[in-house]
Amino acid sequence: MAVPDTETILAAAGLVLTGAVWAVERFLPGRKRIGYRVQMDTAVSMNPQAAHDIVQLRLLLNEQEVTDATVALLRVENDGSKDIMRHDYQEPLVVEFPGRTIQAVTVTETDASLRSMLTRNNGLRVAGDRLTLPKVPLNRRDHFKLLVLLTGDGDRVTMGGFLSGGSIRRNAQRRGPSKLSLALGGVFIILMGLLGGLLIRNSSDAPADPVCASGELVIDGSTAFAKPMRAIANDYQKQCPGAEIEVRANGSLNGLRNLSHAGREDPDRQPAFIAMSDVRAPETNSYKGLTAHRPVSVVPLSVVVNRGSGVKDLTTKQLRGIFSGKHTNWKDVGGKNLLISLITRDSQSGTRITFEREVLEGIPTGQLIGLSDCTTRNNQPSSRSRHCEASDTESALDAIEGAPGAIGYAETYSASSRRALTAVQLNGKAPEIVLNKPDSYPFWATERLYTYREPRDGSLTAKFLSFMNGANAEVLLRAHQHLPCSAKANSYHHACAL
Repeated sequence: MAVPDTETILAAAGLVLTGAVWAVERFLPGRKRIGYRVQMDTAVSMNPQAAHDIVQLRLLLNEQEVTDATVALLRVENDGSKDIMRHDYQEPLVVEFPGRTIQAVTVTETDASLRSMLTRNNGLRVAGDRLTLPKVPLNRRDHFKLLVLLTGDGDRVTMGGFLSGGSIRRNAQRRGPSKLSLALGGVFIILMGLLGGLLIRNSSDAPADPVCASGELVIDGSTAFAKPMRAIANDYQKQCPGAEIEVRANGSLNGLRNLSHAGREDPDRQPAFIAMSDVRAPETNSYKGLTAHRPVSVVPLSVVVNRGSGVKDLTTKQLRGIFSGKHTNWKDVGGKNLLISLITRDSQSGTRITFEREVLEGIPTGQLIGLSDCTTRNNQPSSRSRHCEASDTESALDAIEGAPGAIGYAETYSASSRRALTAVQLNGKAPEIVLNKPDSYPFWATERLYTYREPRDGSLTAKFLSFMNGANAEVLLRAHQHLPCSAKANSYHHACAL
C-alpha cells in the first residue's frame, strides 16, 4: 500500500478542519444570532358548532364583521453566544405575513424594560402584511413574543433583517440528538470518509464558485437605491472577500452616462461597472451601448413635508397647484399660515423625473423662480431663497428638515427615519404600493440595472447581477421597504417587466 505524500496529508487535514468548522458553525450557536419560531398560527373560530344554538359570537373590526381572522404567536430570541446591541442591527427586523393584513399586535412574555423599548414611540410599525420591529438590545437568552391578529388567506410567516457579524434564522422545536452530538457526528463522518480512502483532488479540478468572483466593481446612479445597494454589496463582499465593490450615488442619469462613457473609452475592454437607475435609459448618443437587465425592485417614493406645515394629506391636484406656484401658503391647502418652500431634485434625478411625470403630470420643477442650490442655501442662511435644488436624497431631506414650510419628495425608507418630516398621504392613500388598482398610491418607480453590453460569464459583474436576484438580496430589499422583482409570487410583476 502506497504511503500518502505530504501534499495529500495536508489536503486531508485541511478537509477535516474545514468539516469541523462547518459542523460547529452549522449546529452550535453563533456569536451573534437571532432566532424566531412560530408557536401558533391558527384561524379564529367565532361560532363553535357545539355552542351555535346557544350563542353567536362575532369579531368586528371598524364595525365590520371579520370572517377570515387568524392569530399568530411569534417567539423572537437571542440564541447566540454574544449580547446583541442596537448598533449591531444594520437593518431592522421585519416580520411578513404574505397574503394577510395585520390588524393588531401586542408584546407578551418579556420583562417590562424590553416591552417598553419595543412599544414606546410607536416602535412597532405596521404596514399591510409587514411588521417592522425597533432595534432593541437583546442579552444572551433574552426573548419576547408577539401576538398578532391578522385577516386574509395567507399561511406563511417570515422574518428578515441584517445583523452585523451575525445571522437571523428560523428555529425549529428541538427533537432528537443535541446540537453538540450532531456537530461531533459530522466531524466523525468526515474522518471515517478519509480513512475509507476519500479521493482528494487538486483545487484546479474543483468546480467554480457559483456566487463569488474577485476583482473591483463600481456601481453608480440612483440615490434612491443607494442604501439597499450598499447593504447588498456589503453582504456580497462578506461572502466573497476577493471582491471590492464601490457604490456611488450620482443620480440615475449621471450613472447611466458614466457607464456609457466608461464603455466607449476602451471599446476592447468591458468596464466593471453597473449603473442603477429608476428611469429607463434615454435613447440618445449620451447613453449608447447600454444593456438593460431584469429590474430588481419597485421603489416606493414619498411626498415629504416639514411637520411645521401642518398638513398630512394632499391631493395630486393640490400638489400641482403648489409646484406650479398657484398655492404659495400652506393655509391655501388646509395647513398653517406659513409660506411654502419647494425642495426639488436636480435634473439628473430619476426620482424627479418620476415625480414630474406621474404626480405633477408634466409640470417641470426646474423653472421655479428663485431656485438655488440647497447646499449653498444651508451653508449661507442669509442668502436663502424659498426654493432650492438638491443633488441627492439625503441632501433633499436635510433641506426639508431645515425649513418649517418646506415640501419635497424622496425614497420612502430614507424619509421614514426623519422624525421632523411627514410623508403625506396622496389622495387619501398612504405611501404603500398596491399595484393593479386604478386608485392606488401613485408615486413609485422601478429600479433597473444596466451594463455596457453583456458582461462576460464568470466576471464579477455577471456574478453580482445573479446575486441581486437571490434570496439574500431579496431580504435586504424588503428590509428597506422595496418590493423585490425576484419574488416568486407578487402582484406587481408588470412593474418589473423590461
